[in-house]
Amino acid sequence: MVAYSITLIILIIVILVGIFYFFRYRARKKALKKKYGRIPSHMELYFEEYFDEMIESWDLVKKDEVDEWVTDMSERVINVSDDIDELKATKQNIDQELSAVEKRIEALKKKESRR
Repeated sequence: MVAYSITLIILIIVILVGIFYFFRYRARKKALKKKYGRIPSHMELYFEEYFDEMIESWDLVKKDEVDEWVTDMSERVINVSDDIDELKATKQNIDQELSAVEKRIEALKKKESRR
């Protein structure tokens, strides 16, 4: 009698575990269908879960990161271009001042040579 009771308890436990896994599987499928509009393949789920790690391990770059880099570089190029324009203007001023100083030196040399 005890053996029948134990067998019956084990059978009930197995049935309950089976029912649990059935409803869990069904709920998972329903959630995936709600999220994707269809049931995705195992390959799609695998890539969705591990895609970021693959990108990182293979040293690849995502499009968002490239776009951000391009934006940053464009801003840097604009800033460097502005700096170059300022330096050119400063160089012209320095060249003019240097020419004026050279003319003064030449004038002083002429005065010195006349004496």
